[in-house]
Amino acid sequence: MDGWLRIAAGIDALTRAVARIAQWALLANALLVAGNAISRKLFSASALVIFDLQWHFFAAVVLLMAAYTLQRNEHVRVDILAPRLGERGLAWLDLLGMMLIVLPLSLFMTWVGTQATIEALLIGERYWVFSDLPAWVMKSLVPVGFLLLALQGVAEAIRCVACLKGGVTRPVHRHQLIDGGPVGH
Repeated sequence: MDGWLRIAAGIDALTRAVARIAQWALLANALLVAGNAISRKLFSASALVIFDLQWHFFAAVVLLMAAYTLQRNEHVRVDILAPRLGERGLAWLDLLGMMLIVLPLSLFMTWVGTQATIEALLIGERYWVFSDLPAWVMKSLVPVGFLLLALQGVAEAIRCVACLKGGVTRPVHRHQLIDGGPVGH
């Protein structure tokens, strides 16, 4: 089980590294929004390309941060049952969620997104505002984001199995779900 937990830790490290990079897209987006607002107010001018870039940066952040959100247990969950299930019950619930929802959906979206990216690359699709930006650049974020989510789902499933085998305890933020206290960071 130790080898599997090392794999989970490696996936966690990858997820954190991607999240650190995606944080810069948030900064770039904030600068674009502020610059566009200042340009509109001071000069009564706005560039459509800047407005379009805002949505692209936002989409990039959402797609690339989904795995980090799962890792930190900040995703949307229904925790009505958590206090009643206990540690093992919550581990089973999380494991079933990873195996039946997160992994199949993520792998399906990775496959679909890869097909769309390849098609955009082959036909030379470009965004109408960005005459220089090929569409495959932004479309590639869909399979990358969902692949990262699938990998993080594998890491979470490994931890669930380790918990069920008695090898590790649940992380503190998951204990708080069971105890009914506030979820910490």
